Amino acid sequence: MRDDPFFEDTPIKTLDMEGEPFEFPVLYYNFRMISSTFTAKTKKLKKLLPHSNFKPIEILPGTGMLIVTAFEYLDTAIGPYNEVAIAIPVRFPPGFVFPGLSAISMMRKNRFSVYIHHLPVTTDIARMGGVHFYNYPKFLSEITFEDQDQNLEVTLKEGDELILKMNAAKLPLKQSARLEFHTYSIKENVVMHTFVDGWAPRYGVKMMGHKAKLELGVHRISQEISELNLSKTSSSGQYAEGVMSKLHAPDQRWNVDTLAVVSE
Repeated sequence: MRDDPFFEDTPIKTLDMEGEPFEFPVLYYNFRMISSTFTAKTKKLKKLLPHSNFKPIEILPGTGMLIVTAFEYLDTAIGPYNEVAIAIPVRFPPGFVFPGLSAISMMRKNRFSVYIHHLPVTTDIARMGGVHFYNYPKFLSEITFEDQDQNLEVTLKEGDELILKMNAAKLPLKQSARLEFHTYSIKENVVMHTFVDGWAPRYGVKMMGHKAKLELGVHRISQEISELNLSKTSSSGQYAEGVMSKLHAPDQRWNVDTLAVVSE
């Protein structure tokens, strides 16, 4: 898929990572992803957010969302690896969010604006690049994918300790979709925005009645998720194969308190 038109005329720039060159955007030529959205009380989700200026997107008044997305990167510019994103849909800078409408719009447009809370990965190059350039909360972990007929089970561990196990349907791949991810991370009071542009030629989505389940361990992250009292099954989900994406360099920074744009 490296010769797909999606990658044509992509300008490349090189930045330094502790003396080593790192090219942007980071190109992802072939991966599959599975994602499940669970609901939780907004007041509980706010406890995970690092600042009150991150405004949770609500599916109902008082009810927000936690998204668990697993990526199986088969071919990328930095080699194959796996990743799990634990994220909260937010509006930043803060603004009015109409409960329900904003969430539905996000799903229908495949345009996801999320605060990245945890982002475990399976290779050191993925960890180092994510921490150095993006301030992503990455750590090394074990992430496995097990195909079970019509379901896919993803297991996330740190060492021998289970963090979570997600079992979700491999939704029928009946459509294609352009994907946008707008991620927000924070370090030393500075919020960083990153744009991820994606193309899924084989894509499945279910807006309501998705039946993914989470099994949690006793890891500190498991306990953190458990305290959210998530819905027992997911409210929506996505599955895609043969996905391509471009992870662009961070493009804007704000002071989280004043919302002033921070110069490079």
